[in-house]
Amino acid sequence: MSDKLVRIELSTDEAACLNNALRREVQAAERQRGQPAWIAVDEYIRRLEACIQAVTKAFEKATRQ
Repeated sequence: MSDKLVRIELSTDEAACLNNALRREVQAAERQRGQPAWIAVDEYIRRLEACIQAVTKAFEKATRQ
């Protein structure tokens, strides 16, 4: 996977929806820990959590202005 940055524009409502969806995906992935089919679940969760942080930061910045 590449570490190139991707910029997207979302409304605050869309950012909130994305944040919620990412959190639900983390919860679903956490339930898969220990399953043989999910070898890299910890890395997947780490990347999802990084996405949540980025969306949260952007959302907070947008709502302060």
